[in-house]
Amino acid sequence: MAVFADYLDLRFAVTDLVGNRSISDVMPRLVQMAETKLNQKLRCRQQITDATLTFTDGVAPLPTGFLEMLHVFDHSGHPMRATDIARTVSSRAQNSRYAINGSSVLIDGYSGDRDCRYFTALPTLTSSSSASNWLLEDAPDVYLYAVGVEAAKHLRDAELAMTTGALLEQAMDALKVDDDRARWANATVFVQGNTP
Repeated sequence: MAVFADYLDLRFAVTDLVGNRSISDVMPRLVQMAETKLNQKLRCRQQITDATLTFTDGVAPLPTGFLEMLHVFDHSGHPMRATDIARTVSSRAQNSRYAINGSSVLIDGYSGDRDCRYFTALPTLTSSSSASNWLLEDAPDVYLYAVGVEAAKHLRDAELAMTTGALLEQAMDALKVDDDRARWANATVFVQGNTP
């Protein structure tokens, strides 16, 4: 069972953390601010998502919830190389490189579908009082402290903001360690070249 069942449970925990129940009316804004900041920092395995991009004349819109591209795959399933926008227009790079420009993915002159893998944003908790997401289930302390920092700022309590911010950094570090272990624990390192 998760520490916090849902958004409503998190709201009560945050008001207890900051010692002020009067912030309930601004809680959706505080949670959205915390989620925005978490989306800037978090890159976990649970955020990795696959999508199909549909290109028309070399342009496809970025997928929903896009944060960061991992791969765009070519027609044979191999990852393409990312490049700057100027290189996508060279004939040598056509259909072997992609670029991201604003809210679009570019492959010079290409029309058709390409699969991609990217990091997606956290699903927001503010959509309903019973909403939950992977972060609330897997790392409830990250959510608690992230929203707690925003609540402390709202209350203009610098000491609480600093204390809660330090707890947030510890929780984020623990989440990163957990994510690294889950992704790379069975990885094998091969040393290339001559060895003694």
